[in-house]
Amino acid sequence: MKLIFSGIVIPISTIDWYGRSVSVIFFNGCNFKCLYCSNNNFIKVANQRIEPLYKGGNVMEIQEIEKMILDAKSFISAVVFSGGEPTTQYDSLEHLARFSKKHGLLVGIETNGYYPERLSKLIELKLLDKIFLDVKAPLDDAQKYSKITGGKDDAAERVRKSLELENVDIEVRTTVFKAYSDVLGIAKDLEGKNCTYVIQQGLPENAPEGEIRKDSAFTREEMIALARSIDFLKDIRIRTKEKGEEIIIAPIPSQSILSNKLSRTR
Repeated sequence: MKLIFSGIVIPISTIDWYGRSVSVIFFNGCNFKCLYCSNNNFIKVANQRIEPLYKGGNVMEIQEIEKMILDAKSFISAVVFSGGEPTTQYDSLEHLARFSKKHGLLVGIETNGYYPERLSKLIELKLLDKIFLDVKAPLDDAQKYSKITGGKDDAAERVRKSLELENVDIEVRTTVFKAYSDVLGIAKDLEGKNCTYVIQQGLPENAPEGEIRKDSAFTREEMIALARSIDFLKDIRIRTKEKGEEIIIAPIPSQSILSNKLSRTR
């Protein structure tokens, strides 16, 4: 079957997977219509064929994407699939994840978490190493989650299932705007889980037309205060336009790591 999708490729990025140089593949199309979506140009549907084709990028045969991955291979250790929502085009996603793993690269997915069963399948196939999960509101507030995501009444429940997936690393991300910044409520859903929490600075100028665009962004100092208001998680970071990603609360090294460090210094 000929796989085609429309999207944008960043051959080398150092900001999408902390500590790694990666290629980023942006899939077009999304099942959410978030009030503050910064990638809103990727979600406009043009038509439906074998797979969805969307406006906002160049339509490519999948072999062209494969070539871009191979061209960057000497400079990267992983491929990250983003969007839009990459799991809406599952066949292309699995194909490219399999191709990436075949060539010795790790695979990450930036996702809204609405399709836990598709993520689970990739994990079972050993095609997924890390999930970057976008959590937009407290998962016990289905009404608020539905409002933010454009009317998906079951969104919070499905995202919770994605958060509970096993045998994969998970980094939770929340993009904050002054009207939507309940990081404390979200953090309560993460308590006791082995995951990183990254609070991202929302940029109102990148949001769709509406009230949010009239607001100002959180400052870096305000972002730090938001992160420090959560005193029960082990690994909290912020990501701002000014300084990129910064660790605000660092995880405590495990006893085995400490023992190894001590043995090497003796």
